Amino acid sequence: MLKHGNSVDVIAIGAGPANLSLAALAAPIPEISLRILESSETLRWHPGLLLDGAVMQTSPLKDLVTPADPTSAYSFLAYLHDKRRIYQAIVRGLACVSRSEFDDYLRWAAEKLANVQFGERVIAVELRDESFDVITGRRNYQTSTAVLGVGRVPSIPDWGRNAPPNEVFHSSTLLVQRRELSSKRVVVVGGGQSGAEIFLRLLRGAYGPLEALTWVTRRANIFALEDSPFVNEWFLPQYGGWFFEQSESTRKQILERQSLASDGVNSATLRTIYSALYDREVHRESYPAHVEIRVDTTADELRSVCPFRLGLRQQTTGICSEHVADIIVLATGYRTEIPSFLEPIASRLAVVSAPGGSREIVVEEDFSARFDGPEGCRLYIQNGARFQHGIADTNLSLVPWRASTVLNSIIGRVAYDCGPATGAVKWTSAGRGESSR
Repeated sequence: MLKHGNSVDVIAIGAGPANLSLAALAAPIPEISLRILESSETLRWHPGLLLDGAVMQTSPLKDLVTPADPTSAYSFLAYLHDKRRIYQAIVRGLACVSRSEFDDYLRWAAEKLANVQFGERVIAVELRDESFDVITGRRNYQTSTAVLGVGRVPSIPDWGRNAPPNEVFHSSTLLVQRRELSSKRVVVVGGGQSGAEIFLRLLRGAYGPLEALTWVTRRANIFALEDSPFVNEWFLPQYGGWFFEQSESTRKQILERQSLASDGVNSATLRTIYSALYDREVHRESYPAHVEIRVDTTADELRSVCPFRLGLRQQTTGICSEHVADIIVLATGYRTEIPSFLEPIASRLAVVSAPGGSREIVVEEDFSARFDGPEGCRLYIQNGARFQHGIADTNLSLVPWRASTVLNSIIGRVAYDCGPATGAVKWTSAGRGESSR
């Protein structure tokens, strides 16, 4: 893969689904060499949230390659065939693939690709003459094309940023260390899928018998994932094209209305939680002594330490109260930020502020960054433009389509058809007259 020393056609930073898709789709294209640089020593997909029984919210056919190339050797079906599970998987059904199995699929794909360089933490991306100098802890790479796919970072409320990390922590780190919470008073903040899964796990005593368990969400109730066929048309390529052409104010309003399409709770998870709460009424000795769910409530302030006094505010009434807790789990989602290794070229990038405290690099329709640098240098952004390209940008649904768009742009020809798919809803793109059929 490497050409003349450490010079590579494309350097992809981060070995998440976005860049693994890029590498898998680039594999059969002879005129491109690509190397993925990954800071960790092994590939794990959201390792802190690989909870027992946690299932995917998207179809496994929305894998690294299938929507772009159903014949690819890197598909989820090829993985099942290679593992000799395909017949059993078909009999069981593909509607409830676990996160742990999808994580195994990603590692399988990375091993097959053989161009993922682990333990290569990128320290800086600099400009040298007419190319990028990608500096890692081990060596320097020169390339004219870099693709950023590092994902998002945990969103921590202001009041939780300086709290003791073993007592107040983001949900993404739940499984990173062994936890014993017997006799503790635990609060889970956040009403999405992660919050629901963690609440259920704690309710069932996975970390020991709790004294008290409280679930807090600012939403008006614990809402299910919006997963109807028409809602899922928000995750089609033509919708993203329509969204891209809207004004910033319109985009913000749209994303606010779409929250439950990406961060609602699986109906099966809700039923399991409700059944467990009912069972608690019969077998109280098997559950925390005190269980409470507070909706329409924000956590606004953290006072004192060990135990904490968490300031809560009921949004409709404005009534404020304090809640005593020993442990606080923040299932508060993620935000996009500009990686520190881009600091040397940051002044050449356009940046836009996005909802939820995110900061996004401004990109074009082909996901190339708006970059005031040498004409021959190109930087592409994957999984970092939700405010510009729509709700699907941080979701698995359009990963192969976006990677195909990036690849077509890099090589200057159509290797993969990225045109609109058929759909039931008409999304008209102003200026081009495109719509779903």
